[in-house]
Amino acid sequence: MTKYSTELKIEVVSKYLNHVNSLLGLEKEYDILPNYQIFRWVKLAQKQGLEALRVKHTKKEYSFEFKLDAVRYYLIIKDKQR
Repeated sequence: MTKYSTELKIEVVSKYLNHVNSLLGLEKEYDILPNYQIFRWVKLAQKQGLEALRVKHTKKEYSFEFKLDAVRYYLIIKDKQR
């Protein structure tokens, strides 16, 4: 899970790029730490566009059989180590 949503990042960067607030002001307004985080978002957006700020989630789902095989494999390895 990411700490900051895509919408928040875009809002903060847009305010900075539109000269609504300074980096320090935005850090205080949104309580964003560490203090260089917004600067990194701004530089990324300037180079690659606001779309680059999008949070990229890929939730992996594993079948029951895969999970069971993983547990069996772990138990075999653990047993061999004794």
